[in-house]
Amino acid sequence: MSEHSKFLEPITRENAAVVLVDHQVGLLSGVRDIPVGELKHNVVALARAATVLEIPLVVTTT
Repeated sequence: MSEHSKFLEPITRENAAVVLVDHQVGLLSGVRDIPVGELKHNVVALARAATVLEIPLVVTTT
């Protein structure tokens, strides 16, 4: 596989991951676009969907 063509391959469970960075309670209050409750719901839903679909999930905090 050439260097260029590896970026054109379809996204699969084997070559992708969901990465959630710094979703700590104290940092959620800094989000102003949507209500904090809705943000929490969306993050949990995304993590659950990744788990059900067997997509690797990486969660980090500082």
